[in-house]
Amino acid sequence: MGPLAAIRIRQIAFIPATMLSLTYWYTALGLWCTAGIIWLTLYTHFLITHVQPVVVLWISALLLGLGYGAVTCLSRFGTVVATLIYIAIITLTGVSLAYLFSSGATIFVIVGIMFSLNALFIFYLNISSGLFRPLIFMAVSGIIAAIVVNSLVASSTMVWIVSMLTVLVWTLITALEKSTLHGYARMLYHSEFSSLSRCALFGALTLYLGIINAVVTLCRYIILMILEILLSFRP
Repeated sequence: MGPLAAIRIRQIAFIPATMLSLTYWYTALGLWCTAGIIWLTLYTHFLITHVQPVVVLWISALLLGLGYGAVTCLSRFGTVVATLIYIAIITLTGVSLAYLFSSGATIFVIVGIMFSLNALFIFYLNISSGLFRPLIFMAVSGIIAAIVVNSLVASSTMVWIVSMLTVLVWTLITALEKSTLHGYARMLYHSEFSSLSRCALFGALTLYLGIINAVVTLCRYIILMILEILLSFRP
């Protein structure tokens, strides 16, 4: 094996860890921006003074539809379009949660800390393979972040519960999307993405949209369950 081939192998082995680390950083940035939008919306009383409740419901429906539609054709988008979609989803999520769940900012800060800690963990230890060790660290770091942040801001019991559940759900989503993230890395090797940052952006969008699609799936099952119950009462 020549020296150039050895260098190439080392680069290929390192790119997944670098890409996953950058993906988690982009995800954390999106979560923190969402928390900032929630706080800004509540601080300015924008929803209370300028927006009717029905508008917020339409925004929430648009968010769910956009999130579900974007994830099905994500690989077709360019970097600029993907960035604009990410910004739009972050904004819609922040505005919706400011009206529906005002403590959402705290939860998004916690999950953002979880992803940032994992970005450091993966980058400095160069861990890109395996499933359980990184995900166990993700869940544990998220729970510790939830304990610290909720204790500092004296969160209510509901926020404690929701933050813990959100940490576990997002960890599960990351586990389910692991093959997708590694697929982006393989595409990067074949020059199907122009840069590492573009590949990481798609990964961050996948993780962010994962929670939205989980909500869409849950709503769909609830609606189907309600319809089945109603149809069972028909003569």
